[in-house]
Amino acid sequence: MTGAIRVWAAAALVAALAITTRADAADLTPPAPEPLPPAPPTFYVHAGALMVKTNPNAMPTGGGFLDFIPTPIGPVTLTNVAIRPSYTLGLEAGYFVTPNIAIALSAGIPPLLHVKAMNLSATAALGTNLLGSARFGPAMALLQYHFTNFGAFQPYFGAGAAYVLMFSNVSDGILTNFSVDQNFAFVVQGGADYMLTQNWGVYVDVKKLIYYNPPFQGKLLNLNIPVRTLGSLDPWALGAGITFKY
Repeated sequence: MTGAIRVWAAAALVAALAITTRADAADLTPPAPEPLPPAPPTFYVHAGALMVKTNPNAMPTGGGFLDFIPTPIGPVTLTNVAIRPSYTLGLEAGYFVTPNIAIALSAGIPPLLHVKAMNLSATAALGTNLLGSARFGPAMALLQYHFTNFGAFQPYFGAGAAYVLMFSNVSDGILTNFSVDQNFAFVVQGGADYMLTQNWGVYVDVKKLIYYNPPFQGKLLNLNIPVRTLGSLDPWALGAGITFKY
């Protein structure tokens, strides 16, 4: 009887040692690795609606013809020029040098801008106060900083240079062969992306051109009198649309 007890005791001891060994082995099993966070994007694209709003009082800064215009109907005077807001499609593409710093190019379909003479003393006699209409718009190069510590909300700021291109004279008014010279300007930018998925989201964007003083020029009333002056436009570009990051 004592021998049987000893056998059962030994078997119980072996079983206990086996269970302990298995538990220790289980404790040594490494935990499953956590999934890696998604890689930061390398490129982004913005596409959406764009409103271009110029200085409402684009006061001429040179040339003099906008203050006193000799014409066959007598001297004509006006105080400044103005351009109504216009709407077009805006595009921007950027490359992330680091997860937070990007370089970007921004442009759009050139909007049609109507340049009008304000407070023109001869509007009734001439039948119009339109100096002329043209398609022109800026191409911009920007250096940006993107904040990535607010989750799906990702604001950014940027600054750079713009070169404003004229693409076509659309119509004449008081000035024939109306044109706007191509010119440089500084640009500052602020905006935000709101990511709906890892790759897709929406954005709002505001840009301001600074020191954009393009020359307006043409020939007065088919009299072959060349006239030219500078306008201080400094337009705002307000955009909203879809963003894609990859």
